Amino acid sequence: MKSSGGIINVLIIDDHRMFNDGLNAMLASEPGISVLAQVYDSREAKEMVNQLDPQVVLMDFNMPHLNGIELTKLLLNERPDLKILILSMYNEERVVDSFKNIGARGYLFKTASARELVATAQKVCAGEYCFPAAGEKGGIHSNDNFLKKLKLSSRELEVIQLIKEGLTTREIAEQLRIAYYTAETHRKNIKLKAGLKGEADFIKFIYELNSSA
Repeated sequence: MKSSGGIINVLIIDDHRMFNDGLNAMLASEPGISVLAQVYDSREAKEMVNQLDPQVVLMDFNMPHLNGIELTKLLLNERPDLKILILSMYNEERVVDSFKNIGARGYLFKTASARELVATAQKVCAGEYCFPAAGEKGGIHSNDNFLKKLKLSSRELEVIQLIKEGLTTREIAEQLRIAYYTAETHRKNIKLKAGLKGEADFIKFIYELNSSA
């Protein structure tokens, strides 16, 4: 769908309903962005893209059914000029490179501000490629062995990243657009999976995880 007056029409694809809704609400106040629709199930993305013809697709990486890499390949196979901007918490170079190699236009960490997201979407829409530099901080390493052992969810990884950045539980809830109780539950689940008891051990675990991952 063609934009008018310099406004970029985007489609949001993210299975985390609260993040998807929060992102939509955040972009609603941005004059340079118009959200055409929100997709919560990656299996519905192809039909919505064909129906709405967005200029930029904002897509999560870690999704059930079709993950970001699979969906990017699927969409670009039919629409090679589609501009896809990945939003993720993972900062592993191999993950970023995978999206570069299959034709995504950009990769942005979910900790980015609304201003950063809009600026990146504008660059991508204009034909630029926007990927983080090697080693750039902002996400969290998805250490395969660690994830396999503890079975941390993508949301729990997001919470870990924000704790590492010094945010309180309330601030994490606001950042992720989730209830305080939900953020606290994520913290408890991480402790449970890691076999931690006290808060001091939990914080030590967080920093050791991110320094070794």
